[in-house]
Amino acid sequence: MKSRIPGWRLVASSLLCLFASGNLIASNASVPTGTEITLQEVLSRAIEQNPALAVYPYRLRAADAAVIQSSLGPQPELSVEIENIAGDAPLNGVEGAQITVALSQLIELGNKRDSRSDVAHRALDTERQGYAIARLDVLGEAVTRYITLARFEEELALAERTLRLAEKAEQATRRRVNAGAAPKADLTRMTLASRHADIIRRRANMERGRASQQLAALWGQQGADQLHPASSLRPLPELPARNQILDQLVQAPQLLQLASETRLHAAQSRLATARGSRDVTVSVGARHDRVEDNNTLVLGFSVPLNLNNPNRGNIARAESQLAASEALLQARRIELVAALDTLYRSLNLLREELGLIEDQALPLARQLYADIEKGYRSGRYRLLELVDAQQEQLNLERRAINLAAQFHLQRNELERLTGLPFSQADEQEISQ
Repeated sequence: MKSRIPGWRLVASSLLCLFASGNLIASNASVPTGTEITLQEVLSRAIEQNPALAVYPYRLRAADAAVIQSSLGPQPELSVEIENIAGDAPLNGVEGAQITVALSQLIELGNKRDSRSDVAHRALDTERQGYAIARLDVLGEAVTRYITLARFEEELALAERTLRLAEKAEQATRRRVNAGAAPKADLTRMTLASRHADIIRRRANMERGRASQQLAALWGQQGADQLHPASSLRPLPELPARNQILDQLVQAPQLLQLASETRLHAAQSRLATARGSRDVTVSVGARHDRVEDNNTLVLGFSVPLNLNNPNRGNIARAESQLAASEALLQARRIELVAALDTLYRSLNLLREELGLIEDQALPLARQLYADIEKGYRSGRYRLLELVDAQQEQLNLERRAINLAAQFHLQRNELERLTGLPFSQADEQEISQ
């Protein structure tokens, strides 16, 4: 018997555990076919080998280079000026020239350099936050595909049990037909049921293989149609209190990204204001007069008049972008609260319904089928009653699988939206 780990360490907890430790598994090799794979291994492979994430290191390097560039100030300029050349005799040619050599330096005022550097740093933070969001999306998709594989794994097991029940019922019907206690049509009907159950089992096996391939595609592996999840869908993990979820909303990745963009727009607004202020250019040099054969010191400065703010349009645009970003952040926060409330209520309803099925409905359905099967062999029940009892039990088992899968998918979404771990790491093993 295999040991499987119940519950899920879903995307948020797995993300934080993997990143906090800084010890992601470098797994470039393909997963051997026909082996079990854990969720942590899936997340490690997805985060390291997913092609969609390959562009972000280059974008981060570009943003880091912009930070370096923003710290550079204006460079000094060298100027050479020659006057009184090509004049009339006797000072023709360069004989009467005045040569001035000067160094000039633009002095930025209005805190321009700090504002420019602040914008570059905010842009880098925003890029990093975008990278974190992209990784969360990849990890969330990995968890979704892992849950899907686990669901099809259980559906395949159910299809195999269904086939065994159908074959058992077919054998019982054959014995009754041979004994003359049932019409031959009953045997034909059960034979058809067995064939149909076998078709369902084959289809479930194909769906399970397809889910395995889709999971492996996240890290670029092909032909991996025999991966098996090391975790089962049940029992369901516990949920934190609603207030705890709302308290953790401040760490929601989408809100963090919008907050980072808002800070970037605020920095851009400050830079636009700083660029509207005057700068001063000062110069110092020496002048040589060839006629008088003397040297003089030359000093100078220049300041733009700026009768009107030359950057007022950019300032107005930056202020509008900042206001829009702040409004979007507030609106998204309200939407997230509503979405989390809906998910939380839905998760509790799914848990309640699954509990009713597992604790009450399924035991009764199994007992009913066992009683009718026993009575059918002795001739107390008809074939139709046996088939109905079997279908009722199988429908409840199928419903339980779907409810468990929905619970994990919605819980994955809840953790993805908040970005924080809710599941516990002390997962115990049970035998299947």
